[in-house]
Amino acid sequence: MSLQPLGSAASGAPAVQSLQAFNQDSMVQHKLKPGVAEVTGTAMTLAPLRVMQVIAAIASAEDGLSLGQLCEQLGVPKSSLFSLLRTLHSGGYIESDGGHHRLGEQAYNLAGVISRGRSFPGNLRSTVMQLHNRCGETVMIQVPGESWTEMVCIDVVESNHWLRFKVNVGMRRPLYSTAPGLAMLAFAPRDVQQHYVETTQLTRFTPDTVTTRKALLQQLAKARAECVVVSCASVEGATGVSAPIFGPAGEVRAAVSIAGLSVRIERNVDKLTGMVRVAAEQMSRVLGFAQAYPPNPPS
Repeated sequence: MSLQPLGSAASGAPAVQSLQAFNQDSMVQHKLKPGVAEVTGTAMTLAPLRVMQVIAAIASAEDGLSLGQLCEQLGVPKSSLFSLLRTLHSGGYIESDGGHHRLGEQAYNLAGVISRGRSFPGNLRSTVMQLHNRCGETVMIQVPGESWTEMVCIDVVESNHWLRFKVNVGMRRPLYSTAPGLAMLAFAPRDVQQHYVETTQLTRFTPDTVTTRKALLQQLAKARAECVVVSCASVEGATGVSAPIFGPAGEVRAAVSIAGLSVRIERNVDKLTGMVRVAAEQMSRVLGFAQAYPPNPPS
């Protein structure tokens, strides 16, 4: 590990209205007469495709998209798109706030159902890639080691920056000295956490590494309160940002992290912490976690 160059069912009426709107819109785009569309069904089949295009566009936008932005991206009239968004909103597939539309709980539940057919951590890979594309830094998935003394990297997508954070799958580091280690330890069972704090020798790796039990407990309390950790305690000149990933019962399963040159991370730390926390919640949904994120720490 080093720095190396290189987020209730829809009523029938809105759904019918949105399909009708798409029929009209699609017939214009394809220059089909109504009679032809009714016979062939060409326009009707475009409606479910448009739904998926809308969801995909919103999923790819970190801060959501406005009606105007969606219209511009998809080339759909506002009247048609507004009807569709209203239907998706009533079904819980999107949420609207301040004129911007984001994925809703039902969209994440659907993603979880789809992804559960794949094994962990492969079922998190699409979200890993989305986070990588948004932040431009190295993105990793880590899990706690068998004895809860270290974290293990199980997936990584490296940054394209010429000076980037280099890490290999299988790399292990002490929990207390890394952002993902602290993020997972903060939500570990209380007896596991207590045993770790009482028995672990705290060795300094950088000037920011915690070396006292009091400081470690303070960092864990902060991690539980914010559900995200920013740390430069493992490799000098590199900073990591991490948030915990939870399983169906609210147990901490893993952590998602980004890491890069400290000056780059610190310059955009507010934006990056938001990205990582959102990604961690999305990954938790994929694993079947259905509670409010984050859950209450285990007793």
